[in-house]
Amino acid sequence: MSGHLNRHEEKALALAGLIQACYLVSGIARTGLVGEDSMAGTLESIFVVNPDETLDVYRSGKGVRTGLRLVMEILGDLRVNEHGDTIRYLFAVINLQKQLDRQPEVLRHIGAGIERIQEHRSIQAMSVTSEDVVEKLSSLYEQTAGSIEPRIRVLGQQKHLQNSINTCRIRALLLAGLRSAVLWKQLGGGVSQWVLGRGKLIRSTENVAKLLN
Repeated sequence: MSGHLNRHEEKALALAGLIQACYLVSGIARTGLVGEDSMAGTLESIFVVNPDETLDVYRSGKGVRTGLRLVMEILGDLRVNEHGDTIRYLFAVINLQKQLDRQPEVLRHIGAGIERIQEHRSIQAMSVTSEDVVEKLSSLYEQTAGSIEPRIRVLGQQKHLQNSINTCRIRALLLAGLRSAVLWKQLGGGVSQWVLGRGKLIRSTENVAKLLN
């Protein structure tokens, strides 16, 4: 994908990243299943800490195709009930990001942890979705953001939530959700825009989706 995005399109991309992370959390909790490609696109965003542009965070945009579709379904088609859990997690992640803003020490811990995991990945030439990497991301989330009250409560089927691989994936994805929430805020995103700026977000999402085709 070539060409630079404008500020509104970058914001739509960050929102797509956030929604996709929350959607994948909901899917794992309910069904125990997750699309490997979508999960890889979401988790990779954690390690892009100094991007030249927003597209770089999400594999030139290809990493959040699912998220872009979901923005259209939720904001465009207003399929809110269908995506109730995803929206609930989204607001919980945004709230957690606000809490983290007031705890710079925790943010530093997260940054250092991500750096260590990235070094480990490079040395071992590991995929971002490998069990080892996901476990390390999960542990980092649990020790940092995951300990802040109120904790994000994930609902689903107990048989899936009691599976340690699933709980690790969920925590790793929540960490990725936080990464997108930070980006969304940096780009000027706010909850009020879901209502007041809805039209602009929808048009910007459509533009990004067209550029990816």
